[in-house]
Amino acid sequence: MRVRKHRRRGIAALACTAMALPLIAIPAAAAPVPGTDVLYTLDEDFDQGVLQDVNHDAPNNDQLQLDRTTTFFPYVNVAASARGTMVRIDVDTGEIVGEWLSAPDGRGRNPSRTTVDRLGNTWLSNRNEAEGGRGSVTRVGVIVGGTRVDGAGTPDPNGDYLAGPFSYNTCVDRDLDGLIATSRGLGDIRPWTNAGGVDNDGGVETAADECLINYTRVAGNNTRTVAVDAQNDLWTGGSDTQHEKLDGETGDVIPGTLFSLGCGGYGGLIDPAGTLWSARYGANLLRYETGTGTGACLDTSHGDYGLGLDPNTGEIWHTNVAGNRVAKLAPDGTVLGAFQHGFSGAQGVAVDGDGNVWVAHSLNGGTTVGHLRTDGTFVGNVALPGGSGPTGVAVDSNGKVWVTNIYTDNAQRIDPAAGPIGGGGFPVGAVDLTVDLGAGAGPYNYSDMTGSVLGEVTAPVGTWSVVQDGGYANQLWGTVTWNTEPQGSVPPGTSITVEVRTANSEADLAAQPFTAVGNDVQFTATGRYIEVRATLRANSAGDSPVLSDLRIRTRERSGVFSCQATALNLAGIIVARANPPDVPCVDDHEQVANVNLNAGILNVRANALTATTTQTPDDPLVPPAVGDASTGFARVEYTRIASLLVTIEVGVIEARAAATCVDGPDGLRPEFTGSSQIASLKINGVAVTVGSAPLTIPLVIGTLSLNSQTVSGGTITQRALALDTLLTDVVVGEAKANVEGKPETPSGNPCR
Repeated sequence: MRVRKHRRRGIAALACTAMALPLIAIPAAAAPVPGTDVLYTLDEDFDQGVLQDVNHDAPNNDQLQLDRTTTFFPYVNVAASARGTMVRIDVDTGEIVGEWLSAPDGRGRNPSRTTVDRLGNTWLSNRNEAEGGRGSVTRVGVIVGGTRVDGAGTPDPNGDYLAGPFSYNTCVDRDLDGLIATSRGLGDIRPWTNAGGVDNDGGVETAADECLINYTRVAGNNTRTVAVDAQNDLWTGGSDTQHEKLDGETGDVIPGTLFSLGCGGYGGLIDPAGTLWSARYGANLLRYETGTGTGACLDTSHGDYGLGLDPNTGEIWHTNVAGNRVAKLAPDGTVLGAFQHGFSGAQGVAVDGDGNVWVAHSLNGGTTVGHLRTDGTFVGNVALPGGSGPTGVAVDSNGKVWVTNIYTDNAQRIDPAAGPIGGGGFPVGAVDLTVDLGAGAGPYNYSDMTGSVLGEVTAPVGTWSVVQDGGYANQLWGTVTWNTEPQGSVPPGTSITVEVRTANSEADLAAQPFTAVGNDVQFTATGRYIEVRATLRANSAGDSPVLSDLRIRTRERSGVFSCQATALNLAGIIVARANPPDVPCVDDHEQVANVNLNAGILNVRANALTATTTQTPDDPLVPPAVGDASTGFARVEYTRIASLLVTIEVGVIEARAAATCVDGPDGLRPEFTGSSQIASLKINGVAVTVGSAPLTIPLVIGTLSLNSQTVSGGTITQRALALDTLLTDVVVGEAKANVEGKPETPSGNPCR
């Protein structure tokens, strides 16, 4: 797996200490990109995310396409068959980074083969499961980065959990505690109780280790064959020669894929053309074209045990368990030649990219690995000091060769460039590292335990992912749009899939599942941070899709708040008005010490006039929440209105109006409230009790209305005092609040 991380200048990337499953080749995740509307289209834009098996190399700059060749995760995944577990080893350091049960308690284990899928997960088959005529396979996820913590999330190098952020993670936080419970290394095997038999028919409900992500019962009993295809689906086969396909996303059996031709069911692989090859000890080899659903059983002259694939030519290499013979086959099944490999027995076989063939010299007395060239030249035997019973062999991400030794409970790494010079003038190779797997491991593994077959020769898959910071908790995200530029393309058989997940902290993102979204199709997801992952898949011909651009946007409110407050309005003469434009609502405050005005028959004096408007929140890009509001407030300390016939004296006047977001049966909705109060009132020297209740008083010069409220459409208007005469009107203390749609959403409101 090729992964590149880039940081924006001036912003430090998050430091992720890998307390478990260290992966030196994969750096920490890039720093989050701030913004609520960010377009990624130039090289420097894409470099703000993490590129895995994709590039923007010249001459195809400012776009993403799949790498021409891919590498794979730097792990070797060993089936500790006798112990019923799988052990994962870092190929660079030899550190064992985890150990997992291969099946629930009470079920058949004895895993014998492993293979790696495109996401770095490891599938393994359980050779001892046959109850009800069915076998089983298990998938173990992979996690990179994070910090070891205890159950409370406190850093602890010996903690049972990993806390994010993670550079990479396919494990599942099943209990939603924000942590991943998983193995620390050799011997730290978490229970899988299968209480009440709940996982008997499949599932990982009772697995304590959250990197155990699938357990599936399959038709092929005593399952051995596990092989991943270009779509990341898994083909399985068992001793009863039943084969079928599992969905690489869900881990479930895909209906209609079951078949048996009466052969195969041992070691297997998928070649670049999508053909399934499945061996059969002492019997015929299955060659099955998965695209057409046709196949044949090839006789034992082709071989009968281990299978390997030449990454350069697509040719198949197949061992015979007895006899100093390994055959080379054309993709159509034709035998191209048979060659000696240096010992009387053989099991696993692997081919590297430099033209070398490596043969494990079997549990039948073997203590060496045979080395020959793809033209049949025998180079020599690699001695295995401290190793006996070599069964499985595979090439790692550095081009070194790993062999598992069933009798000495260890795995050994071979440097192809070391050792004496052998046939053809090539180095024979020599062991440079031995990893103890612990007593009773009994490793088997004549399979693709590193993922090298899948990683180098099948149709590639790559991803680009980025984390964006919306700035606020519960930010409402709305659309992801991509390939709006001419260079964006999705040739037939290829695809670009975009998925999102959100959380209020970056650390919590890893615990959330990804959800697929449509191109420029509005979705609803909340959280301060959004992680977007674009997955590019090639077709069987190797054509790559092109991601030219991608834009991530929040979902804006569909409307806006409006507000206004006026202390005094005499026949259109305005004194102390807050937010005169009304739309949109903004924070404003106006104050006038005193005023003396004449209009028509009226003289108006007033002291300490104030008007205030407020909007919550101030930033309209903050996601809607209960309590969001627009408010208008007006206050006048003293008012005197005089005419020839009437004198009105008023104490403190206050008016308030608000539009507030509240919960409703269909989500947030605006609620309109208003109130006003008049402390005292005298008309021609006679006191009138008013308070806050509406009151209308007829006068010889007109009508005096107090504490009136009007709600119409999306607007509330609260007036403390209004005098309506034939010639002149005066309003003292008016507050307004309302909600309005936008031009593109005329019926919208700011609560959504």
